[in-house]
Amino acid sequence: MLGNIRWRRAASVALIAASIWTSAPSFATSVHEAGPTPRLPELSFGDDASPWQDIVVDGDDVERDADGDAYNVFGGFGSVSCNNTSRLLLDYREENPAAYWRILNLLFNRRTGAGLNHIKVELGSDTNTSSGAEPATKRSADEPANVLRGAGFRLIADAKTINPHLKVEALRWGEPSWTGNRPADRYNWYKETIDAAYDTYGVKFDYISPSQNEVNMNHLASELGWVVDFAKRLQADARAGDARYDYSKIKVVAMDSYRNGETVSRAILNSPEALSNIDAIGIHYTIGGGPELTRLNKEYGKEVIYSEGVAPMIDPEYRINAQPERGGIGGTVGAVDIADRFINAYRWSGSGDNPAHMTSFLFQPAVSALYEGSSYSPKHLIRASDPWSGYYEGGVGITLVRHFMQFIDQGWEYIEGASYGDGTFADGGTAVDSSTRTYLTLREPRKPADASGARTSDFTQVHANNTSKPRYFEVKVTDLGTTSKTPLYLWQTRGPDDDATQPVDVNHFKNIGYVTPVRAETRDGSKYFVYRVKVEPYSILTVSSQARGIHNSAKEYSSGQYAPTAKDSPLALPYSDDFEYAGYPTENVNGVDMTYLERRGGTPRYTADQNGAFEVVESGDGSHDNVLQQRIHADNRGYTWNAWGDGSQNQLSTTAPATILGDHTWANYRASVDVRFDTKVRNPALPNFAGLGVRQVVSQGSDLAAYALRLSPAGTWQLRKLDTVVASGTITGFDPDAWHHITLEAKENQITPAVDGSQLTTWTDSAPNPVMAGRIALTSGYYQNNWDNLSVVPIEGHAWRSDKLDDTASALTYTGAAQFQQVGFANYNRTLHVLSPRASLTLPFRGTGLNIFGATARATIDVSVDGAPAQRITVGPTGTRQTSHWLRGLTTTDPHTLSITVVEGTYTVDGIDVLKELE
Repeated sequence: MLGNIRWRRAASVALIAASIWTSAPSFATSVHEAGPTPRLPELSFGDDASPWQDIVVDGDDVERDADGDAYNVFGGFGSVSCNNTSRLLLDYREENPAAYWRILNLLFNRRTGAGLNHIKVELGSDTNTSSGAEPATKRSADEPANVLRGAGFRLIADAKTINPHLKVEALRWGEPSWTGNRPADRYNWYKETIDAAYDTYGVKFDYISPSQNEVNMNHLASELGWVVDFAKRLQADARAGDARYDYSKIKVVAMDSYRNGETVSRAILNSPEALSNIDAIGIHYTIGGGPELTRLNKEYGKEVIYSEGVAPMIDPEYRINAQPERGGIGGTVGAVDIADRFINAYRWSGSGDNPAHMTSFLFQPAVSALYEGSSYSPKHLIRASDPWSGYYEGGVGITLVRHFMQFIDQGWEYIEGASYGDGTFADGGTAVDSSTRTYLTLREPRKPADASGARTSDFTQVHANNTSKPRYFEVKVTDLGTTSKTPLYLWQTRGPDDDATQPVDVNHFKNIGYVTPVRAETRDGSKYFVYRVKVEPYSILTVSSQARGIHNSAKEYSSGQYAPTAKDSPLALPYSDDFEYAGYPTENVNGVDMTYLERRGGTPRYTADQNGAFEVVESGDGSHDNVLQQRIHADNRGYTWNAWGDGSQNQLSTTAPATILGDHTWANYRASVDVRFDTKVRNPALPNFAGLGVRQVVSQGSDLAAYALRLSPAGTWQLRKLDTVVASGTITGFDPDAWHHITLEAKENQITPAVDGSQLTTWTDSAPNPVMAGRIALTSGYYQNNWDNLSVVPIEGHAWRSDKLDDTASALTYTGAAQFQQVGFANYNRTLHVLSPRASLTLPFRGTGLNIFGATARATIDVSVDGAPAQRITVGPTGTRQTSHWLRGLTTTDPHTLSITVVEGTYTVDGIDVLKELE
């Protein structure tokens, strides 16, 4: 996206091969008495007058059951791969496999990457469940389950080759309508999918969450009954002769609820059958616990999982320009905030005597392999939206996870008195600058005494300081085998020392040195060795007895290490797709040779379904061979995810099927495609149409794209802007059974539709809110309409591509009252600047023109280019991603400077398209 980001200038590390550490053993290397690594400095913090706070690390302070087993052990971090969020990984895998495997290693490699150890996927219902539609594995009762559709199960299979210990889970949002919400049919959908995952990829499930995601609490009783029913059926099938594996080992999770841990826990406690059939509790977006949840955890041994939480938002290279004082990693939903959430989810002071004791945290999502502008973007450890180039973004999320996962092993035990956080609750975590201490301490399980009778246990403590003040701690350790010489090693992530000259990631994951005890003290008959550590503002600090982590492989991060080797290149025009894919090789999938389309379940290249299912099928027409078909019709529409409505689970989808494709930097182009209608009317109440849209940048309305042409089998047509009809007509003698060629041209603010080579109209968008760049979209009624021979070509004399700059880009300079705001997904990179009167912005650039976009109120601005006299212009009001001002006619070879000063009103800037050379 931004070509001038500082940290990407550093050389990238060599490609991590897919086979590295594919079956790495889990082991810990004790460093007690081994002495510090010679190259590291011994550190000393503060003095006796410093504001020291005590952290008592007592190795015996582990809450255990009657058998001596810890109630809670470390689960770690994982990923929710649902809602179409992994979709584009299928294309990275085909077009840029080196980038694909590097992304997966960054996410799942236990020694060199984040080492995520849990993936949860959506069974799918062909309906939009937030940022797109996951395909249903079964679209009818008699269809065999197909896990080749979509990207979730493929991601699991490939990630398991890197981390064989990966835990696998599934749940539902919507539901195929053929189940009728009937328990027996719904169970068949789950069970056949479980078996298909094993038959196709050899994947065994570790968890199943039978409940609907974030089920409405008005339906708690019936949904809990279904969860019990599912568990009992699965137990019975575990004893069946055709069982693929021992299903009884699959843990049943309830209820994936949104902040309803106490309500769900109370219902489970009141149901003996639920208590005996449910293994874990999943809760979303909260750190709070309660007495009912504590009972489930302590009395009945139920695991508690933060089963959906946010991933970091607004990567450091953007944050650092808007909030330099926070180092690029501090702030709301920055890297430090997410570390803070994980710690507080175990033991937050706001829960009093009943902390939540959540031991795992699942990012929603970890990899954002969806088109920018979809509802979860950007929220990720890695953003992968450009499969044609292999480019991706991100990395600080990998770093924050490494602070935990490389120093704490599965099964390690929580030291209760040394695990604590405080602060004001805010949207799934604690508010920035509201806490005074946030730390988590775990120890390896107690080992037998050595020959001398000594017992030594490795331990790790992680701090997250999302405040502007440093924190000073005396860490007092006993019963872990430490002595007066035992070193503890410090790994730190913080912002740059000088944000103007240093890469933003220069101080990420640095092994800064070690500390040894400053004294020993005795209390209540126990001897404590006292260490002093300082936790810098807006930083993450790991303090560990292990020099190089549980795998003896922890290594300092080098600036630019996670950067891609590919450039952020647009999808080049002209672009075309005949849906044949003849040049792709076959691949052996678990012993079966599959073609490109077979191994993708018919998924076409670069498309991302937002509703419905667009898949490639054989047409039976020799002149067209393979065609793109919208597969969802009146009789197999899915039930929508309605948890945030009245909670009913039998509402058929009414949102028009749509898929998007291409590059959001495309500017002026002509899109065309052949269309043939499905003329079988299954439900007269559902209109049939085929649509082609241009300049799609954010999910909005039924057309998705800003401008769309809709054509019906009767030959009627509509030209639409943001779902509003701006021109229409009827084509005489239209044949609904024939193939037709539809075209939509976007040339600056002129939109021209055509059918079969005949221009229908030319419409000029003279409103103050045009959209001047974006992808294409295909939309359909609930019919099996066909498309073929897709083409997108540039327009002579006009720029077809642009560079998209965020409002936080380092090239932009603000003066006066310009306020940075962190906002929702619909805004580019979740950021914007609001300029008040006399505030100004300046941008040096090279290009043929500019589009300034963002949802702004009406304002008067003075605009000057290259020092020319300012033009006074009234802009707005405009909506999200809409253009408030644009200019053309510049040369690409000369440097230019844009200056804007607000005269009246407030002017909001979300981003700027810099148009490049003319075609």
